[in-house]
Amino acid sequence: MKLISFVVCCYNSQEYMRDAVDSLLKGGEEVEIIIVDDGSKDDTPKIADEYGEKYPSIVKVVHQPNGGHGAGVMAGVRLATGTYFKIVDSDDWVDDEGYQEVLNTVRKLDGKADLIVTDFQYYHGKKPVQQNRYDKKFPQNRIFKWKEAKKLSLTENMLIQSLMYRTDILKTDGLDLPNKVFYEDTLYIYHNLFYVDNIYYLHKNFYCYNVGRPGQSVEMDTSIRRYKDFLKVGELCFKCNDPYKYKADKAKFFALYHQIRISFYMCMCYAKLRHTKESKADLKAWLKTCKATNKRLYRRIRYFSVGFTISLPGIFGYLNAKIAYNTAQKLVSFN
Repeated sequence: MKLISFVVCCYNSQEYMRDAVDSLLKGGEEVEIIIVDDGSKDDTPKIADEYGEKYPSIVKVVHQPNGGHGAGVMAGVRLATGTYFKIVDSDDWVDDEGYQEVLNTVRKLDGKADLIVTDFQYYHGKKPVQQNRYDKKFPQNRIFKWKEAKKLSLTENMLIQSLMYRTDILKTDGLDLPNKVFYEDTLYIYHNLFYVDNIYYLHKNFYCYNVGRPGQSVEMDTSIRRYKDFLKVGELCFKCNDPYKYKADKAKFFALYHQIRISFYMCMCYAKLRHTKESKADLKAWLKTCKATNKRLYRRIRYFSVGFTISLPGIFGYLNAKIAYNTAQKLVSFN
């Protein structure tokens, strides 16, 4: 069995996908790389096939009609044979030194951890900027339970760049990401987190997250235009499971609650920042759906201080949403 299955979802990625794949090939025969060509119109399919032909024991290639990033991830999950599963975007890459430490860690763990967490580095192009790390929150270099971790603050979050779930969890927990919807990584993180009890944290940069490319989905203007996708994913998160099932385990409950409240606030921010008659109506309908789905969770999130200030009507809610977004942007340098 391979140690890690990497899925690289590609759509018109000819200009940069080689950096991602080449960085992963340094794992050799202990890993598999699943390149998913999501209906590309450029030379992405050709490049993917070249890798598949050159490295047949490492690289698997999938060509499928355009279904979006979520469809690509699900194709990867279905094909994965590695002990752990990692998503790498086609414009990102992994750090060489961190990669070797991750492989050493996976060998040592022998599948005993449900989730491996690492640090990661933000890049603008090839220039490193902000580092995302968890060393002040999580025990290091051993398997731990949720109760041994410190609570994450509102400026901290479990992000997909830092997470590597055990593959059998993804194959059996009912994960189903939507097609042609952006920001589905929020659902990927949240849905799978319910099935995590044993965690391992490696205090090492592994993932290199490039946020400097024009037109990326994380750009502010792009995110605001796609606020409907945020609302769709936020609704799916509310419907997929209930953190209150784990109320007796206070630490796990808070970890799940923290993830969904961050998602909730992002949905509200982007819909508020769109600031149109349509977006106001969409947000109102979305809030109604969330309330109907899980009234107790909805009330706890919405009427917490941040949710309450963003919820204010008119210009006050808009300005508070803008302040919240700008504060988060400065803290993590995400675009």
